[in-house]
Amino acid sequence: MGLSLIELARMIDISAVKAGSTLNDVEAIVQAAKQYRFMAIFPLPSLVDRAKQLLGDFEDIILGGVVGFPSGSSTTNVKVVEAEDLIKLGCKELDMVIDVGKLRSQLYDEVASDINAVVDTAGKIPVKVILEVSLLTQKEITDGSLLIRDCGAKFVKTGTGWSGPTTTEHIALIKKAVGDTVQVKVAGGIRNLDFLLKIHDMGVTRFGLGYNSALAIINEFQKRSGE
Repeated sequence: MGLSLIELARMIDISAVKAGSTLNDVEAIVQAAKQYRFMAIFPLPSLVDRAKQLLGDFEDIILGGVVGFPSGSSTTNVKVVEAEDLIKLGCKELDMVIDVGKLRSQLYDEVASDINAVVDTAGKIPVKVILEVSLLTQKEITDGSLLIRDCGAKFVKTGTGWSGPTTTEHIALIKKAVGDTVQVKVAGGIRNLDFLLKIHDMGVTRFGLGYNSALAIINEFQKRSGE
């Protein structure tokens, strides 16, 4: 497969960001991250402080926060305040939802201003901007990817996992638009190891997974590799 177990784990962000995610769900992703050394954990904003306490001194696991979930339609001022609050709570990465409605309306200057405001607020903290590809046309995916790149975000992220799956066609469009100038994170629709390995070969460097999917893929990898 060309990857070790730890190399795989260090590309996975494990999340509990569904509307109904509970403290028990956050405890489960933290425990899994500690066991397998997943790259990052992402809870919903109201449970970030609890996640930080649970994470303790595991400094190699990034605490991440989500901005503008799930629609991206919060005002820019609200997104900035949310980003500031998450950073104060200890988040070291931010996954921000693009304003999907404005992107689809071709209000590109306003979309760019929204992204720039959060990127500027984050400073050295990496920002991944989420397109929600399942809601977009091919042109909207391409245009959105270029906006994200040009606004200085570190990643184009495909989705929140709320609206639909990411396909290889979505990833190919993003990679055609931005190449290797920014990294790509995929979330939504990664259900097995074969798909993960396939999109890794396409240039995807981070994978956003829920608890069940993350553990299923780790178990599948261990069975195949013997690690």
